[in-house]
Amino acid sequence: MRGLQNLLNKFRYAKQSKAIVASFFVMAVMLTGVGVYQFNQTSVDAASVCNNQNNIVPNGTHSYGDVTNSYNANTCGDLQAIYNHYWIKPNLVAGDRVLDGTSNNRGEVIADGRVVANNAASIGRQAIMHSQPISINGQTYYQTSHVGGQAFANPNASLPTLVVLDAAGNFKYAIIKACGNPIYATPVNPPKPPEPPKPVTIKVCELATKKIVTINEDQFNPSLYSKNLKDCEEKYIKVCELATKKIVTIKESEFNPTQYSKNLDDCKEVLIQVCDLKTKKIVTINEDQFNPTKYSKNLEDCKTPEKMVVCELATKKVITINKDQFDASKYSTNLKDCEAKCPIPGKEHLPATSAECEKPITPTSPELPKTGPEDILGAGVGLAAMGLTAYYYAASRRNLF
Repeated sequence: MRGLQNLLNKFRYAKQSKAIVASFFVMAVMLTGVGVYQFNQTSVDAASVCNNQNNIVPNGTHSYGDVTNSYNANTCGDLQAIYNHYWIKPNLVAGDRVLDGTSNNRGEVIADGRVVANNAASIGRQAIMHSQPISINGQTYYQTSHVGGQAFANPNASLPTLVVLDAAGNFKYAIIKACGNPIYATPVNPPKPPEPPKPVTIKVCELATKKIVTINEDQFNPSLYSKNLKDCEEKYIKVCELATKKIVTIKESEFNPTQYSKNLDDCKEVLIQVCDLKTKKIVTINEDQFNPTKYSKNLEDCKTPEKMVVCELATKKVITINKDQFDASKYSTNLKDCEAKCPIPGKEHLPATSAECEKPITPTSPELPKTGPEDILGAGVGLAAMGLTAYYYAASRRNLF
């Protein structure tokens, strides 16, 4: 009750003077027209307030229209400078909200059902208990903290306050309604709005694209999606590739009737087995590849002839022939027919090398040579020749001497 105390002091100093009556009169006026503290003052004459009272705006600011009007009127000549210092403008920024709130003796600014700022302090035109001087545009004002019960006589007191928040709910500024005094405070971040429940997502098969996609459960439409993911598994089919006439396997989604045919007979190849005359092997070829100079349709031509060992009767030799060459008049399957037979009558069944096949030697007496007429004639001619040779030899020896 600073105002009341000041008046009592004045009254105490003036009680011996003629001004005692006037002092009582002034005190009565103040008790009826002025609030207990700076924030509880009533409207008085503007000139008197600007000069003698603590109100920044004589009639206060009970709505934002009052803020706009007072700012434009520039009440007391310094309101624009004061409000600009506290970022208060005559018109709201788009998205700003004006709320009816309160400011209390704990330094809190309350609006929108919560504390939007703390560490609050406000200014006035006059020095009061615990205030500190500050300068705005070269003029001195007095700032008093609302923290710790210093601003209001009643520790539990609170004053109606005009509060402005931005679009996100952050504190911008506040003005005490009764006096128009601006409040400086530290913004308190607005609580984060509760996050909406996250949608339940599901994996489904998108029927149009045959792709597995994730959608919100509430987006499921059985005509567009299937919860059976196997409906999106890639299916493969065998088709006839028209360009190459070959049967190939493709994804069902890749089927193009201008490139493929689902009728495999369109690619059917007529394959035949033939004998490759060069390699003598049986091979499989397309029928249109058959060339009689290279192949034979008689597969027997590629078969390896079966061999057999026989005795060739004419030569008595054991030889190997093709089975289809066998002729019983020329060959014998009994190889013993090629062994040398014993020439001794009655022993033909024995091999010639058998010991029983040897002829016994019969001893005989020596015989004189037998001669016939031809032998005698020949002997005579021989003797005559020998004699004639001896004669000529002797004659040749005589002529040497």
